[in-house]
Amino acid sequence: MSARLLGCAALLACLPASVACSIPLEMAESAPMNACDRSVECGPGATCADVNGQRACVSTSADLDGLILEIRPHASPELGAEVSHLLAIDAGKGFPPLDPGGQVHSLDLTIPVPARVDATVRLGGSYCEDRFTGGQFPLKVEFRRIAPIQGLPTQSYSTLSEPKGDGQRFQLAIPAGDYRISLMPQANADCQDDIPPPIFLPNQAVPEQWTLGINAEPPAVLQGSLQVPEGMRVDGWKLDLVDRQTGSALSQVGLLEQAEPGPPATATQVAFSVKYYWTDAKRIPLIRLRPKDGEPRPTVFWDLAAVALQGSTGNLDLSLLQLDAAARRVEGQTHDANGNPVLSAVRIQSANIDRAPTAAYKLDTETDANGLFRVDLPPGEYVLFAQPINDTTKATAKQPLKFAAGDDCYCGQSVVIPEAGTLRGRVQGPAGELMDGASVFAVPSRSQVTAYLGQVLRPEPLLPRQASGVLRNGAFSMGVDPGEFDFSVRPTPGSAYPWLVRPRLTVSAMDAAVADLDLAMSYPAVLQGVVRDASGARLGDAAIVAWLPIGSATESGNAQEPVTRGIQIGETRSAADGSYVLPLPPSTSR
Repeated sequence: MSARLLGCAALLACLPASVACSIPLEMAESAPMNACDRSVECGPGATCADVNGQRACVSTSADLDGLILEIRPHASPELGAEVSHLLAIDAGKGFPPLDPGGQVHSLDLTIPVPARVDATVRLGGSYCEDRFTGGQFPLKVEFRRIAPIQGLPTQSYSTLSEPKGDGQRFQLAIPAGDYRISLMPQANADCQDDIPPPIFLPNQAVPEQWTLGINAEPPAVLQGSLQVPEGMRVDGWKLDLVDRQTGSALSQVGLLEQAEPGPPATATQVAFSVKYYWTDAKRIPLIRLRPKDGEPRPTVFWDLAAVALQGSTGNLDLSLLQLDAAARRVEGQTHDANGNPVLSAVRIQSANIDRAPTAAYKLDTETDANGLFRVDLPPGEYVLFAQPINDTTKATAKQPLKFAAGDDCYCGQSVVIPEAGTLRGRVQGPAGELMDGASVFAVPSRSQVTAYLGQVLRPEPLLPRQASGVLRNGAFSMGVDPGEFDFSVRPTPGSAYPWLVRPRLTVSAMDAAVADLDLAMSYPAVLQGVVRDASGARLGDAAIVAWLPIGSATESGNAQEPVTRGIQIGETRSAADGSYVLPLPPSTSR
């Protein structure tokens, strides 16, 4: 047998104190360890090999094409955040499909030299009645990484500029790669109501040395009038210009001021004027109009190309006349199948606002202890999501909501909270051993990234809640919401077993659905070596996270288009001397 009980002393010797203390003592004593003396102990498809000075069974085959290693050293004092480095592991440096001697490969990891960004920015125009120029406003700078595949963690780096001559200067040292860059002028103590608009630079490739000079002309002006129906007030509403893909701000935020009402049965004209920068002519911006916080009115969008006749943004005519209906009171209760109230978080998101296809409304609230909720909503069609609070025996509910305009209450809505599904199963080691002490995780699968306008106009379902547990007697059972999960079994650190990963595991939306799993863990494919920083010094206590791209079908209109996304398949930390050992599953299903 290759599985041996891992004694507590041996286990604790290979773990950071914070991790070791989180493992129950009885689990540590019963956790198996992947160890061997001869290859015959490992069975077919595996061999006994040296792993970090110890003999362990390892796989002889591997299918890990496209492997990406993320290295996260300690937080950077300069950036005030943990820096994330993505290293693509070429096929020649990773795992061949077959290696009779065992899939154990030495791979030293060196963090690349950071990209040095040295930028000067000069903003044109004058502000606050010509008392200030654009260069007098400090900039908050944000670089947001564009991951090479979906599913990898987002990462952003920020800094503040300093005055230089008649402009501003900022410097950053960040990992090279593709970024979205936002330059956001900050209010001056003596000029707060008329500051320069932000500059948004999408899809910027940042090389190792980047000297960036931005000399912006005076910003363009978006101005015109908004028709407001009788009886409707828009004082304090916010109008701005945003990027249609990301929702990033492109303009100042204009606060509307509405004059006193005119004669009865007449619409009101409200003027607006905001300055903006539009850096990518291929990306048509959106005009966004948002009501005051707490006001039951939708956010409305206009495509700039559709309302800017002959390309001019100097005399636009926008209208809210189609939104003349007042909000209606909606009341309901969340309860289980037996009528017992269920305390829930409720999200109500518009699917179609009456007579306004480019308007959107979303509201998040909570029921009271009796499961009751009361909201005011513009008339239209909605999707209601209710997620139980602090109750894993119940699952998330989803139901449509449709009502017309009216002065009365749309009351008595009943939202039945179903019983949670059950995800259960047994997990055996490669030789049939019980994998007691291993952690079990069901993490919601992330869907494709939707453009900003699609996110706000179409109801985004609530992700199922993450569930976790620990294997006892080789088995697990946990309550879960319906949906898709990336499922993983994560053996005790230092055991020389890999994670077991099953992406996009589906739990049915049926009430109290049960998903049974019978799983067997594989012997690992192992990477080991030393982590070094850009100067060549050994890097201790760095997180090393393994990601693998997988393909999945994603809806696009009525078609199914393949989408590649990344899932996590392993993780470790480097020792004080920079050495690391990373056992990985030799493949994933689907």
